[in-house]
Amino acid sequence: MISAIKAVGIFLAVSSLLVIYLPELPGVGRLFYPLLYKDVIVAQAKAYNLDPLFVAAVIRQESGFRPHARSAVGAVGLMQLMPDTGRWASTKVGMKGFQVDQLEDPATNIRLGCWYLGYLFGQFKEPDKVLMAYNGGEGNVSSWQGQAGEQLAYAYPETQTYVGATMRAYQRYKALYQDEMPTRVTHP
Repeated sequence: MISAIKAVGIFLAVSSLLVIYLPELPGVGRLFYPLLYKDVIVAQAKAYNLDPLFVAAVIRQESGFRPHARSAVGAVGLMQLMPDTGRWASTKVGMKGFQVDQLEDPATNIRLGCWYLGYLFGQFKEPDKVLMAYNGGEGNVSSWQGQAGEQLAYAYPETQTYVGATMRAYQRYKALYQDEMPTRVTHP
């Protein structure tokens, strides 16, 4: 008879393997890495020269594809835009009469979030720096750039984790969906 401790150990080992390897399988991986709002993501990513799979990775990391998500600091929607960022981005894309509750609309949120990612790519050029700015703020990235050594090492711990998790998600999205996506993008 197997002891309870051994049974728990076996369960944990098998569970760990499943968590690591199941998302790699295309049929199962798509459950862990969904591509909801695909048409909107593709259209807006194209409008701002972004890889739609990079956008999907940001959405997955930010909100888990929940359009009504709200963070403790007040970020809203799929791409977790702060209300002030949403207002600012809405003026840049020519939206009239923007209201913060529009950030819960997937099409609006993705449009403004893609514009903002495109803006950040214009400033920081590299995906990891763009993600650092998206999560930790543009001003912080600029100050971290002045530090010696690897810039990410100076980022907030939350930002370091965010960048790593989002880039891993991006790699998974590419492995699962790349054959279905447009290939001409500027960023990343």
